[in-house]
Amino acid sequence: MREEALKEIFLRAVDSYNRYRKPEAEASLVKVRGNELVVDFEGSFCWTCGVYDFFEDLIYEVKNLHQVEMKVLSYKPIGFEKYRVRYVIDCIQP
Repeated sequence: MREEALKEIFLRAVDSYNRYRKPEAEASLVKVRGNELVVDFEGSFCWTCGVYDFFEDLIYEVKNLHQVEMKVLSYKPIGFEKYRVRYVIDCIQP
């Protein structure tokens, strides 16, 4: 799948993600390169649920749009209540 087509899927997934999770968490696509995706998350989150769950929720939003298998590769805080998350795409079903 072309990088532009993937970017469109991810932008739609981010929009859907934000519709249901904002203001606790808001995602913004930083870049798509090859089989990696970088997304920034910002918000107060629900700390009792676990911040990592918010990162995984984006995977399910992507899966709802297209059969893309991906996982969290890494994450790090980049500011107050802000994280940068790298995902890797494992498989894309036609």
